[in-house]
Amino acid sequence: MALGAKLWSMTRTVTPGLRTESGRGPGGALSDRLPRAWLFPLLVFVATWVLIVATWLIANGIYHSHLTWTNFLWPGDPGIYTDIAQNGYRSPVLIVPAHGLGPPFVATGKSAFFPLLPALVRVASYATGGNFRAAALVTQLLAGAASAVAVWVLAARVRDRRTADRAVLLYCAFPGAMALATLFPEPLAVALAATCLWAVLGRRWLLAGTLAGLASAADPTMIVLAPAVGIAALHAVWARREWRSLAAPVLAPLGMLAYFAYYGHRYHDYRFWFRIERAGWQQRIDWGRTEFRLLTWSDPAMAKYAFFNALLIVMFWAGVVGIALLIASRAPLPVIVYTVLVFLCCVLSSGVTTKPRFVLTAVGIFIGAAAKLPGFVFWPVLIASAALLAITIGWLPHNIPTFA
Repeated sequence: MALGAKLWSMTRTVTPGLRTESGRGPGGALSDRLPRAWLFPLLVFVATWVLIVATWLIANGIYHSHLTWTNFLWPGDPGIYTDIAQNGYRSPVLIVPAHGLGPPFVATGKSAFFPLLPALVRVASYATGGNFRAAALVTQLLAGAASAVAVWVLAARVRDRRTADRAVLLYCAFPGAMALATLFPEPLAVALAATCLWAVLGRRWLLAGTLAGLASAADPTMIVLAPAVGIAALHAVWARREWRSLAAPVLAPLGMLAYFAYYGHRYHDYRFWFRIERAGWQQRIDWGRTEFRLLTWSDPAMAKYAFFNALLIVMFWAGVVGIALLIASRAPLPVIVYTVLVFLCCVLSSGVTTKPRFVLTAVGIFIGAAAKLPGFVFWPVLIASAALLAITIGWLPHNIPTFA
């Protein structure tokens, strides 16, 4: 029973706005000065977009490029998501090495990209008169804004509005926030994952499971929501005999499982997605060997990209420190489990590593830093992070856009 009480204390519902300042009340929350508090994360999101577009324009001048800022929205993978939205998965856009896959598997690289984001772009295209680039821009704007609000709402649930304000500032100033302005699935995944965790803390089990299921159809890493909500559900059953909570972990992986089942049936191989990931992107679990080579500066492939290698190292330590602060803040257990598992997915995968946009999805690191960093540390960290974001979004598209 002592263990049960401990788990309950870590999954308790926290009502925002009941504490006093310094993470203990609304008096110091910037959002309380607005007509509606939830406008604050939207304003921060808009400021981030202004920073990104302005940096792109300045970088164009530095690199003597004549590209418009909209050209930066679809480098590499985002162009493939747009193509899937327009033409579906059957029209090949990408060739991957066969490596035993054989015909007709050679031209099936698009199957590596999960379906929810292109599906939303397709829906948006009906409102843009069939203009898929405009639809992609609208989709990403809405997903990015939703992610900022979701991070703010989750942080307010975990602590208070002052912490929520600080968390969304860190989230939108993080180098990985460049994904807010390019058609990557991370903002959509964050919006769904953070709202799912908020629903778990409020014991809205059916909503939590549905959101987790959708998230697993947007980004494969979001499968980690299943164990996160599963822990909360098991506690609910043990402590309160709340059997309906089991709906959440049952629903959580269905998006991914449905996608795997579709391709498994189509190609008679239920490991098809994993084979494509390994053949086309060398993505596999290598238990941290690639990450270790990055951290020790011993990866020959990164030798000519010193800035990017240094950025990956900074992202690694940002994740480690953020998780430590999240645990120190005594955050609810599902938030900790989700954040730790997302970060481990980055560290243990050879094709993912601690790229900024992947670490961005570990939203608990922003909540932990917002809750525990004193003001004289928080503000310099925020400014340094925003500066690194500007440098990253100005440098990457002109050098190694496929590494974003």
